Amino acid sequence: MMFQLQYHTWDDQKVSVDLKPGRYRVGRNAGNDIVIDELAVSGEHCVLTVEQGGTMRIQDAGSVSGVYVDGAPVDACVVGAGQIIHLGTFMIKVLGTDDGGATASVEHLESVQLNDGSYSCLKHQDQRAAYECEHCFHLFCEACLPKGTGNQATASTCPACGREAQAIDWSGLGMTSRDAAMELVPDSVKTALNYWNKWKRFQDDKSVSGSKKKKD
Repeated sequence: MMFQLQYHTWDDQKVSVDLKPGRYRVGRNAGNDIVIDELAVSGEHCVLTVEQGGTMRIQDAGSVSGVYVDGAPVDACVVGAGQIIHLGTFMIKVLGTDDGGATASVEHLESVQLNDGSYSCLKHQDQRAAYECEHCFHLFCEACLPKGTGNQATASTCPACGREAQAIDWSGLGMTSRDAAMELVPDSVKTALNYWNKWKRFQDDKSVSGSKKKKD
């Protein structure tokens, strides 16, 4: 078993890096073995060590923004295929490869629309997403809350990047399509529409009144 790192650069280029047994310095500086030119990444951010037995370890190299594995901050730990590494806010997917270089299958995360119009958790597609991370846009449910954070009403820790996530308000699902559209209309326009509707009703009332007088 070998490993492959996958990430997207600031200009949305997909990068894949195959890791054979060895030691790899990762950071923004040109002297690193793996250079990632991103503001979130420190000059010397971390060290990855792939051992002959198929184990990979990560060590924080004194970075400014920290190292996270599956949302948990770490100084040093073992990393396996299917896990997510964050160097600060910069995300790296870890994949496993066989000896022939073929990428092993990993968990596919996708949010789907539920019957009530809401969207599901990325990991548990039968559960409504309760939180969204404003930093990595990860959608997750109560069951995905990292251990020890508790179920907070307004904010919780994102399991993907370890940053603060906001609770999703699904209360608008009970609105009609017209109500939902009106929520997007500026107050000044709503006021103008209200006056116009009053004026139109006044004109309609005058028209009806005039018709009655002619008949009389």
